Amino acid sequence: MTLTMRHNGQGVAPAQASAPDANRARRDLYDIIATGGPRSAAPAISVVVPTRNRRDLVAQTIAALLDQNLRHDEYEVIVVDNASTDDSSALMRDVATHTSVDFTGVRMVRDCGPAIARNVGVDLARGRYVAFTDSDCVPSAGWLRAMLAAVGAGTGIVQGRTAALPGARQPLFNHFIETRRLDGSFSTSNVCYPREAILAAGGFDPDCHYWEDVDLGWRVRRLGWDARFAETALVHHQVMRLSAFSWVTQPRRFYNWPAKAARYPEFRRHLWLGVWVHPTHALFDAFVAGVVLARWRRAALILTLPYLGAFAARRRLSGRWPVAKALAHFAYDCVAFGALLGGSIRFRRPVL
Repeated sequence: MTLTMRHNGQGVAPAQASAPDANRARRDLYDIIATGGPRSAAPAISVVVPTRNRRDLVAQTIAALLDQNLRHDEYEVIVVDNASTDDSSALMRDVATHTSVDFTGVRMVRDCGPAIARNVGVDLARGRYVAFTDSDCVPSAGWLRAMLAAVGAGTGIVQGRTAALPGARQPLFNHFIETRRLDGSFSTSNVCYPREAILAAGGFDPDCHYWEDVDLGWRVRRLGWDARFAETALVHHQVMRLSAFSWVTQPRRFYNWPAKAARYPEFRRHLWLGVWVHPTHALFDAFVAGVVLARWRRAALILTLPYLGAFAARRRLSGRWPVAKALAHFAYDCVAFGALLGGSIRFRRPVL
């Protein structure tokens, strides 16, 4: 069954968490374009998936969600299309026609970004818990069952394990998310909250561009909710091929890491020694220091050796064009260093 309905959207601001309805937008933001499957009166868990121009990928996400090993009346799936220009809407209408799972397809009237799209999904969710994944992810069949097993009294966040899609080719220039522990990111590729915790915290803040998931997670933590990691709540992330330029400039997103530490000092417990994103960043910082100090004292070049040794051991330099690969990896590290240094200065909190 399909239908089209126009609703007012909600972009919830943290300052108004105690009264989320007061933040309901005064303009139309989305249409419900498709509903299908048996309408569950009270699903145990709702899944929210934002998407934009990923018709083929989100089709795989939806197929995996419809194949969860839960009874069909125990969960619902809500896909929010951020004004795609491909035929994602047609896909959702087709899914609604054939699904035996409670399914809702939503289309934003304009691209409002993933934070607002997720807030819309939370508005529509009827489950006690709300799980999030993304349209470049493929949840395992036991994902939702593992999430429900992990939640309990006082648990406000369950972060699951994320790994590369099995068998996917990994070219040199690629992107995928890998999460092996509770790392403080609360990545929306694989996370679950009680719906009441999301509403109490005020929902996703669209001003936290590329870290709205981190921001929500730590606001929920500050409300007194616990967080835990669920090893068996597994989501596979698509291995996305990138251009060389996109891959090298990808670390610009590290610019926001000092902002996370500035707003949530507790976030530092997930940094290496409370300062570095990863030990390899510390090695690169030592390398830079060694190069700079060598101008006055050549012995300082010894500081470059740990990075150079780790570089040769960790980077994928085998096969063709090893020199070009080395230069690309070095450029990647330089961009990460510049982004973190710039963010540390901008937000006055050192994260390196």
